[in-house]
Amino acid sequence: MAQIRVEGIAAVVGDEIILESQVAQQYAYLKQMGHADDGGLYCEVLEQLIVQKLLLVRARLDSLKVSDEQVERELERRLQILTAQLGSPEAIVEIYGRPLPVLKQDLRAEVRNQILAEEMRQKILQEVKVTPQEVRDFFRSIPPDSLPYVPAEVELSQIVVWAKPSAAEKEATRSRLEQIRQEIVAGKMDFASAARAFSQDVGSARQGGALGEFSRGQMVPEFERMAFSVPIGEVSPVFETPYGFHILLVEKRVGNKVQARHILLQPAITEADVETARHQLEDLRERILRDSITFARAVVEFSEDIPTKQAGGRLMDEETGSYRLPLDKLDAELYFIVDGLRPGDISPAHAFTAKDGRKGVRIVWLQRRYPPHRASLELDYERFAEAALELKKQEAVARWLEKARKNVPVEIRAERCAEALSEWERGREK
Repeated sequence: MAQIRVEGIAAVVGDEIILESQVAQQYAYLKQMGHADDGGLYCEVLEQLIVQKLLLVRARLDSLKVSDEQVERELERRLQILTAQLGSPEAIVEIYGRPLPVLKQDLRAEVRNQILAEEMRQKILQEVKVTPQEVRDFFRSIPPDSLPYVPAEVELSQIVVWAKPSAAEKEATRSRLEQIRQEIVAGKMDFASAARAFSQDVGSARQGGALGEFSRGQMVPEFERMAFSVPIGEVSPVFETPYGFHILLVEKRVGNKVQARHILLQPAITEADVETARHQLEDLRERILRDSITFARAVVEFSEDIPTKQAGGRLMDEETGSYRLPLDKLDAELYFIVDGLRPGDISPAHAFTAKDGRKGVRIVWLQRRYPPHRASLELDYERFAEAALELKKQEAVARWLEKARKNVPVEIRAERCAEALSEWERGREK
């Protein structure tokens, strides 16, 4: 009897189905992000979804749980990343073909399943470790002429002090925002128009101050307290955060989620304010050089850059998560500071402008410098340890999948992938 193929289903994994629309959406997203397609990308996406479904089936058998809070936090994180990558919420709607509220509702179940699958993957991998001998064996397995060439790198720590506006400038800014607030409350202008005209948060100003929906833990504490306390529909009092002075309008609040607009005014930072921060940091540098305080203790007590402070002052490569920073990837300001240092040196205080526009002053400690070299176990042990561990994890997941697909039937219904993924259907026959 001929098999009847239901249109719209790309694969069936146990009792779970993978829709062709799911594969098409992920495929379109990868293409939008610049992934090359030699003809096999669509089937690669389908295979990834099959693996996820197998992990999901096992996670449910093992009674793994995911909280609603985890799902909401991950959903918001992904939408923020998508917005940043694609340029606007409208581009997300274009890719997925659904209005954003509908898309969020549809994605919740998908995100929950993906988190469950990842929890199962972590459970499989929790005992996977590599020994020093395995790292050495991995290194020796690489032909010498295939070892990568490593560019010049440095390990850096920093202490940052943000320039603070004067008391007079802060009061003037607060007063300007209070005047705007009074105009809105009196009905002389609406909140969205005021945000477009006056707010210095450029991203939200274009949207009439709209911040979209956010949950507890996503905003700085001062902003969060106001967002969860001001009555819905009322304009908040003027309040201060590390970013400046705000007023906000809560449009919707359900449980731990808020939908709001805000207006931000930032007190101007003058050269005198920067100089004050510079003198403060130069005094601290002198104390470190005199050994009256360690650099590590100074980071804890005085540094105001939270991400590096939480890492003991160390700067991290955002792409790799490594503390070894390629010299050619440093921003120009930091490069010229480091260029004149020897390992162990602490730079004088230098003014700089952060990515978010804040002006500050920093001192930089050059902990180690790595010259350009052919990768070696001596200089690059951590790099090879990570690679060896990743290979061992891949092997562990592959072994687990080999067992799983013998117990869970997999049926490939997407005709374009029937041959490429035929091994999945034959898994139970082995």
